[in-house]
Amino acid sequence: MALINKLIFFLVYFGYDQILPILGENHLAPPHYKVVNISSLLPKPYCQESTSGPAIGSQKLKILPRHGPCSPNAKTPTPDSEQLMNWDEVRVRSINKKPKNTPPVLSNYDYGGYTVKIGLGTPRQDFSLMFDTGSTATWVRCKSCTKGCKSNDRLYDLSISSTYTNNKSGCNGSFSVPYRDQSSIKGIWGCDTLTGDDRDIGQIQNFRFVCGQNLKGDFDKMDGILGLGKGDSSVTSQIPSMQMFSYFIPITSSRMGNLYFGNEVMDRSNDCSSTQFTALVDGQCKECYYVDLIGISVAGNKLDVSSRILTSRETIIDSGTVITQLPKEVYSALRDAFRQSMLGYTLLENADKLMDTCYSVKKPFTIPEIKFHFGKEESIDVNLSESGTLWTLTESIMCLAFASAEDNLSIIGSVQQRGMNVIYDLKEKRIGFGTNCPTY
Repeated sequence: MALINKLIFFLVYFGYDQILPILGENHLAPPHYKVVNISSLLPKPYCQESTSGPAIGSQKLKILPRHGPCSPNAKTPTPDSEQLMNWDEVRVRSINKKPKNTPPVLSNYDYGGYTVKIGLGTPRQDFSLMFDTGSTATWVRCKSCTKGCKSNDRLYDLSISSTYTNNKSGCNGSFSVPYRDQSSIKGIWGCDTLTGDDRDIGQIQNFRFVCGQNLKGDFDKMDGILGLGKGDSSVTSQIPSMQMFSYFIPITSSRMGNLYFGNEVMDRSNDCSSTQFTALVDGQCKECYYVDLIGISVAGNKLDVSSRILTSRETIIDSGTVITQLPKEVYSALRDAFRQSMLGYTLLENADKLMDTCYSVKKPFTIPEIKFHFGKEESIDVNLSESGTLWTLTESIMCLAFASAEDNLSIIGSVQQRGMNVIYDLKEKRIGFGTNCPTY
């Protein structure tokens, strides 16, 4: 009894945030806190194959991190946090600026993003494409490329495909897109048979895509783009079953995720302990998906900022941005609340040039839960995973994985989506978030 009384005294006098670090490795987290094992956030030196079992239905693609042992470019050096954040900032600014019909920058794909393996043509020609919810057109480099292609690049050869056509409606004409970072892609439209990795998605006949012939910009480490954004040329418009798709972004770069198509997506959601939906809304970027982010909680307490600051600004959910960026007032409130909940740990000064809330940890540690609140009419609360909260700077330094946006736009990046099953139900104009999902 005396021990219990002492513990109660310490909790009341010092608070959870200061007493948690000294409770030992096996302590249970109090409400609205999580115990984090460092090993769960660190990638392995080898690729951990998916353990999800057979595909639900027949329509899925494996998602591979852009860097790490599972990557098609596994030997490519992993960029540091400064490179990632710099390119994130460029992409965020590009989305926030006019002209409205100009797609976001693609430079970020050298640093972040995820790939899926697809095949084009008969016989099949394999490509690793970045899947992008902010781009509409799917494109690959072609053998007829005259600029921006190298001899060792994977190039699509339309002349050897028996199923290629440019004689049907929508399967011909020129394509030219200037991106907002001064890069550009020029080519021609065509149609061919699309197949997935291991042919799980079957064959999609007369799939419309762009044969890239003139590329300006930093596209050295990518075969092309699988466009999952909104628009007539998107995969989602061409394939009826893609009116509903979902993805599970892996929690580390040594794991794989999955991109699911079709009605079976809802069955996949049953793997998670909770799946909640909120409305997709319209915004300035015509290719992008928008949600109503109305609030954020840290350790069970809503941030002390006016909801008007969030609701008066657009919020995009994006697979091409890495770190979630928030308006300055919101980020400052989030950072301060997180720091207050971590008073028992040593805040590192100047650990990173861009992320300003980092801690040195050497054993299981405790962090506050962070929740996003979505929906103006019917609100939902989405709890971020540990990997969706922290950025692993080194094996012993963890940082709060958020940043302050220079513009008024909020963007929910891929880090915050890690460990979730994110469902796009385009027919019903809604998006779902499955949490507490199995590790894939």
